[in-house]
Amino acid sequence: MLTVMKKIGFVFLYMLLGISSVYAQRSANQLKFKAEVRTPRYRHDEDYKSANEYQQYQNATPNIVGIVQPNNELKIQCRALMNVKADSYLAIFNLTQVGQTAKEADELIAKRVTALSEAMKTLGIPSTDIYVDMVYLIPMYEFEMEKKLFSKTYNEVPNGFEMQKNVHIRFKRSDMIDDIVTLAAANEVYDLVSIEYFVKDAQSVYDTLANQAVQNILKTAERFKKLGLKTEGEFMIVEEKKKAVYPENQYTDYESFVSQSLDAAKNKTVTTMRKPKTVAYNKLPYDDFDIVLNPEFLEPVVQYTYYLQVKYMLNKDKLEPKNKYFIIDQTGALKEVVIK
Repeated sequence: MLTVMKKIGFVFLYMLLGISSVYAQRSANQLKFKAEVRTPRYRHDEDYKSANEYQQYQNATPNIVGIVQPNNELKIQCRALMNVKADSYLAIFNLTQVGQTAKEADELIAKRVTALSEAMKTLGIPSTDIYVDMVYLIPMYEFEMEKKLFSKTYNEVPNGFEMQKNVHIRFKRSDMIDDIVTLAAANEVYDLVSIEYFVKDAQSVYDTLANQAVQNILKTAERFKKLGLKTEGEFMIVEEKKKAVYPENQYTDYESFVSQSLDAAKNKTVTTMRKPKTVAYNKLPYDDFDIVLNPEFLEPVVQYTYYLQVKYMLNKDKLEPKNKYFIIDQTGALKEVVIK
């Protein structure tokens, strides 16, 4: 019985160690991924060439909501972000075909395009949602050796033609891409160039972000008034910027966290293994924004950003402290003298 209990205890301990190592690896992977992709592509202030520059910027200029300027101005800023699911998508496939003549190359690639278009109909994608973009038709050459009495000459001669076309396929649901790629491969189309994301009414998104930013700034101004900062009149817009960040620009590759132990390889030849590379979608970090709309999502989204900075003129009398005068009366009490 004691032996059985020891075995159970050993198995339980082994499971705990295994689970803890999995969590440790996941944590290390996440930290490594975030460190390698931290350089932002959306910054309104300026562009950064490395994560180092970005970190220096973060340390030097944190997200300050408002600041009083020497020229008696109060500047308030707001950064807003909204995640929006795309309304439609565009998959672009590349086809390359060679032939002995230009006509043969064109006929062969046309058959592949026609077969691909017919396959897309089984997914409910009509021919009106498919566009063929002609890229190029070029001759190919090879070298032909010409023997002479005392030398050899290599001459460049035509050896067929190469044609390249892109096929654009528009679809409505993101979960269709797997079936599209499968059918494309079945019809000898393997090169998926890109997937584009489209949002129909981007202006309404920016309008929503602008309204939210204005409300946020007004609330911030009210808080400052409670702290004694009195403003004169309405605010003036100093700076306004907006930008859309698409998923295709947010995929980053990194090497997974792997550790090696050489204890068992002392005095032996060591062969290093290939470290796996991972590609993952990396959204814009929320900690750079005052407002985040639709923060939770499952599939990659289009991220719209909006930056607004305004200024208020401050009441100078309320900022400058006035001198206070006191007198001591005959009883020795201290009394303030009000001077108008």
